[in-house]
Amino acid sequence: MTRNDLLKRETAEYIAKVDMTQAERQDLLDWTKDGNSVYDNPWHMANDNGRPMDYITAVRVADDMRQMLID
Repeated sequence: MTRNDLLKRETAEYIAKVDMTQAERQDLLDWTKDGNSVYDNPWHMANDNGRPMDYITAVRVADDMRQMLID
């Protein structure tokens, strides 16, 4: 099994278990299409344990941070 096959399987399993909007789903698919894992993010954001946040969690945190700056 190739890395690409593993990423596709990982993505399908992730989508099946994580609630997300259609826009978030499309962003996730674009992210993984480029060879990235759903369990990583482009900002290298980490959780409280120091592990990388999954993509959707990081997107939501980044959006919240952006919103706080606007308000």
